[in-house]
Amino acid sequence: MNDRSAIERKTAKILDDLQINELPIPVDKIATSYGLEVKPYDLGEDVSGVLVISNGVGIIGYNPNESTLRQRFTIAHEFGHFVLHGNIGGLFIDKGFRVEFRSQKSTTKEIRKEQEANAFAAALLMPEKILFREIKNHNYDLTEEGSIQELANLFNVSSQAMTFRLSNTKSFNWF
Repeated sequence: MNDRSAIERKTAKILDDLQINELPIPVDKIATSYGLEVKPYDLGEDVSGVLVISNGVGIIGYNPNESTLRQRFTIAHEFGHFVLHGNIGGLFIDKGFRVEFRSQKSTTKEIRKEQEANAFAAALLMPEKILFREIKNHNYDLTEEGSIQELANLFNVSSQAMTFRLSNTKSFNWF
């Protein structure tokens, strides 16, 4: 189990180790630097992404029919599963493949893993340190929807993802 502050520390360490400070965060580059392949897969309209690990090789598959913003979040989310949950059970196992997939019959533990992967994706794509720097440098008024959209555009995420990130970042006190 990972709490939000542990997830924040993990994503900050990944970005520091890779010396990534530019925007938008190059999520594909980060995943490949950890030995993962990132590939588009036609997963159907109900599936955004998948993490497959076979013989020590990991592949993140994302749905190419979704928006670029959604693809970036999906890649970061699946990378989060790899970093946070790569060595624990609860993954579907078939013929040597381990596949993380979503189900309507999710257990509380599975729901928690999804929440952790979402928190990881948000922290990776919108790092607190860089987010604070950009808000300060551009003097954004975060009570205005236009400012949140500009910030979302800068980080190449959806305005919904940015709003969620801002409202869940404890260092900021504007909501």
